[in-house]
Formats: sequence, C-alpha cells, structure tokens
Amino acid sequence: MTILQFEVFSGGTVSFDLETCARCETKACVAACSAPNLNCAITLQDGLPALRMTPEAAAKGGCVECLACELACATDGLGGISWSLPMPELDEYLRETKAQGIVPGFERS
Repeated sequence: MTILQFEVFSGGTVSFDLETCARCETKACVAACSAPNLNCAITLQDGLPALRMTPEAAAKGGCVECLACELACATDGLGGISWSLPMPELDEYLRETKAQGIVPGFERS
C-alpha cells in the first residue's frame, strides 16, 4: 500500500491511502481543502492528492486540521483518508472508568 502521511500541529497524523485515491473519481478531498480560508494544504499531483507544502510546514500549522478532507472523502470519495489525533483527556477518562469497572456507553444494572 502506498501512503501519503504527514504530521499536523496537534501532534496527530493524516494518512492518505494513495491506492484508494487512484481509484477515486471525485478527488473530493482536494476540492474540500481548496475551499476559501482553509489554507489549501492538499493539491493534485499526477492525479493523486499531494501536500502543497513541505511536511515540516504542515506540522507547524500549514494544515489547519479542519478535517474537511476526511469528511469529503468519506461522503463523496472512497474513504481513503484517516486521521489520528491525540486526545489525552479522553485517554485519561477511559483509564479512570476502566479502573472503576465502568464501561462507557453501558448502564450499570
């Protein structure tokens, strides 16, 4: 699998499965990222999504982490984008509930 992956300011990562992107007819992610005021981090290069900036620039805030590309890909593309964002508060909450024997989303009997 060929991947375009880059880090973003929050410490997370964005991954594009370029094999999926190659089959996508809409390239909806690029259109979404090109919307006004979104900083246009993604462009088309040889028919595939590519970073419009260096990976270092994306990690310093060049990608504004709006998630528009992922939403557009999921709704109008083929679902080839995934985001991994740090969520320390959620991780702590899950540790605490697990220690208490609570499973989030399920009521106790």
